[in-house]
Amino acid sequence: MFSEKISVPEVSLLPTLPAQLPLPKFQLDQTLKFGKVPSGDFGRVVGYVFAASATVQATGYHYLLLLDLESDSRKELGILCDWLFEDDALLMM
Repeated sequence: MFSEKISVPEVSLLPTLPAQLPLPKFQLDQTLKFGKVPSGDFGRVVGYVFAASATVQATGYHYLLLLDLESDSRKELGILCDWLFEDDALLMM
């Protein structure tokens, strides 16, 4: 049983959604890694939103990752989850 408290990082929801949303590239339970940053972070998709990032100008799908136990940020900093922008995501097989 998972007993750690999960705090979800901030993401900014859009005031209105586009008339037609594109299909997301990734689905729940897939394992993704950060492709454009050297963080070494990866994890399972546990949610996603069509939003604007709180830290960078990136509007589109953002995937909430439950970071893997071997993910650098989880091992070194205790971060349990993080948002990953679709254009930065790589699918792990």
